[in-house]
Amino acid sequence: MQIRRQRPAFTLLELLLVMAILIILLSVAYPSIEGMYGHVRVTAAVDQVRAVWAEARARAIDDGQAYRFAVMPDTNRYRVAPDSPDFWDGGDGGGGSSSGDNSAPPYVVEDALKEGIVFKLGPGMDAGSGAWTKVATFQADGTSDTDAEVQFHSEWSRPIALRVRSLTGAVTTRTLPREGR
Repeated sequence: MQIRRQRPAFTLLELLLVMAILIILLSVAYPSIEGMYGHVRVTAAVDQVRAVWAEARARAIDDGQAYRFAVMPDTNRYRVAPDSPDFWDGGDGGGGSSSGDNSAPPYVVEDALKEGIVFKLGPGMDAGSGAWTKVATFQADGTSDTDAEVQFHSEWSRPIALRVRSLTGAVTTRTLPREGR
């Protein structure tokens, strides 16, 4: 008489039960994980614009000309270019500066934040009549033309405001309360 040895193995039913438990646990944990990463995404967008502001301010000082930062409110698009009608009234800016052929072209950036993050204007700021709304203009002396604030909103996180001070050009951030909650 032969004795049959049983092999240690899992049945299909056991595997399906473990998979179901894992799916349930992940579906419960997903919203909190998404909320945590949502704040990281908004913070990364703030850091992205802060870097663009620092570059625009440095270029304004180096080039001796003002640079404007503008956004399209309620979208994720922003633009930096010299504060000149050539760059903001439908022109392409000519692709270089007027001081000679061997000078560097002006700093022009048109980009967007990650999907799901939009710009809102700070208190006292009005959306302009054109597509681009000026937030701040960085002057050649390192200052800004006005105190300005732009806000970053998303469905995943509390909004964050980025503010530039006119006299010093210093940039600060603050977290805003959620709207409607």
